[in-house]
Amino acid sequence: MVNDYLKRQQLSNGSFANVSFCVRPLPLSYLDSTVEGLDWNKTKTLKAGSTIFSALEFLPFTISQEYNSLHPYGWNDAAMIPAAGYQVLMSAGIYARIGKLSVQIQPEIIGAQNSSFETYGIGYWDAHWASYYQWLNTSDIPEKFGDNTYKKFLPGQSSVRYNTGNISVGISTENMWWGPGRHNALVMSNNASGFLHATINTSKPIQTKIGAFEGQIIGGALSNSNILPPDTNSNFNGVRLYQPKNEDQRYISGMVLTWQPKWVPGLFLGFAKASYLYRSDISGIADMLPLEGIIKSNSEKQNKKSSLGSVFVRYVMPEENAEVYAEYGRSDRSASIINLMSDKDYPRGYVVGMRKLSDKRPNGSQIEFAAEVTQLDLPNATLIGEAKSWYTNDYVRQGYTNGGKVIGAGIGPGSNSQMIDISWVKGMNKVGFMFERLVHNNDFYYFTFTSPVDNTRHWIDLSTTFHADWKYKRFLFSSEMALIRSLNYEWYVIPGSPYFQNGYDFLNLHGRLAVSYRL
Repeated sequence: MVNDYLKRQQLSNGSFANVSFCVRPLPLSYLDSTVEGLDWNKTKTLKAGSTIFSALEFLPFTISQEYNSLHPYGWNDAAMIPAAGYQVLMSAGIYARIGKLSVQIQPEIIGAQNSSFETYGIGYWDAHWASYYQWLNTSDIPEKFGDNTYKKFLPGQSSVRYNTGNISVGISTENMWWGPGRHNALVMSNNASGFLHATINTSKPIQTKIGAFEGQIIGGALSNSNILPPDTNSNFNGVRLYQPKNEDQRYISGMVLTWQPKWVPGLFLGFAKASYLYRSDISGIADMLPLEGIIKSNSEKQNKKSSLGSVFVRYVMPEENAEVYAEYGRSDRSASIINLMSDKDYPRGYVVGMRKLSDKRPNGSQIEFAAEVTQLDLPNATLIGEAKSWYTNDYVRQGYTNGGKVIGAGIGPGSNSQMIDISWVKGMNKVGFMFERLVHNNDFYYFTFTSPVDNTRHWIDLSTTFHADWKYKRFLFSSEMALIRSLNYEWYVIPGSPYFQNGYDFLNLHGRLAVSYRL
């Protein structure tokens, strides 16, 4: 909510002109009272000599609640899990600064009812299960997180940093977001819980003779869900479908860099990349730092390391109260101009979006129109036949996940989405409707159901979401209520039904309410 508000300010009045908003979390220094009376997350500077702390402040107490009536829906909810029924996340914390050292402690507690819901497998043959295991064996994305209520305590948005000039160095478990997308990011998003990582990042843009730069370099550890897929003892043609994964901890390294050229105000260019491998396969410094494309490690030569990356652009037009943005990437290696221009088939994906605000009315309100398209399905039959989807890997078979959720675009492997959002906004307050079409894992659909051709099985969610954000004194409220029509749920159709009619369809209700209180 606060990040989105600050981006609207950039569009409306040119605030934060050199800030890309493509490298998050944002420093607390951005969230102060200099922006229309906003006192959210502002740290209090204490009187000199009164204490060893140069700043000491309680962070907001936040409680986020979510409910799904029939089956999971939604993403970018960090430590929450895909679940039916009710779940809640609570967080609170404290921020302290002693000279150049800062400490932020903001743990999270998650509890989920984790009710039963219908998962993959209704009426499917062994051959369908064999196809499904192409994805179950190369990723760690469980449909359901166990059979009991779910409880977890995590360090959350915590960090210890040394800050000097425009650079911050430290250890963190905060969620990150790389890229210009509002609903999806190809390489790094807040879809999964934050993971422990060392970081070197800019705390504000670095000004040079050719423009402003922002960036981050990380190295960290990814966790496994430790949840087995269903029917692990099943066989097909005498071969056991389930292939046990190496449960060794995975190491991730990555970086993001943005450039705001001084000659083109409002233009931001950037790239992001990440690689991951099992800790036992680390062969040297080239595996510990994001050096793909510069140095090829022994693990990379032996195909024991997986990489992905993207290039992106964001163009802000304050005179028009508008922005356009795009991100394009590869899921099989770090993106560069050379390998993106290759005529060889490769798994690619993209995020394209725009936002336009009307001129302010006398009361300060505006109408916002926004749209975003994300495409992750594979581009041709050859790649589909190899099941080389985004966020999956044949060797590091948990894929690009943390705690059982994708770290990148929350719609998941092989999926596509199209969104349109129309809202009324005034300051931090926002009320509107979002309309979305989500196609689940088209790679699996084409891999499994097109021989013979069956065009009735695409699993599509059509949703209408009412959302509202509101600031009242020291409270921030953020809510949404969605009605989702799931067509051909789990790619299933009712046997004998007329063509394109009477699919296995559901009406699902999704609700979310988050309340933050500034102590």
